[in-house]
Amino acid sequence: MSHAVIDHVNAAQDRLIAARLRRDRRALRIARQNLRRWMARDGRKVRPVFHEWHGILVRLNAREIAAFLESDTPMARRLRQSSPFAGVLTEAERRAIQQKHEKARA
Repeated sequence: MSHAVIDHVNAAQDRLIAARLRRDRRALRIARQNLRRWMARDGRKVRPVFHEWHGILVRLNAREIAAFLESDTPMARRLRQSSPFAGVLTEAERRAIQQKHEKARA
């Protein structure tokens, strides 16, 4: 899969996560738990991207986070590559998005 396709897949996944987040705050809880675990695993040398996500998850409310996930800003595109929302979508949802984008590029 090309990098462009990966970017489109990540953006589509984030749009679905944003919609879910607006309906169900558990998505935010999952992201915060993931990020806490990842930062603890990093120890003293926490990756800068995790600090950026931490700032987003503690400063913004769910509606604002959903808007950020749907945005196409350079920061949103960059942070999509390290999204703490892993586990919010099912494997079937992720696979369906990936297949849709692979077919569209073929």
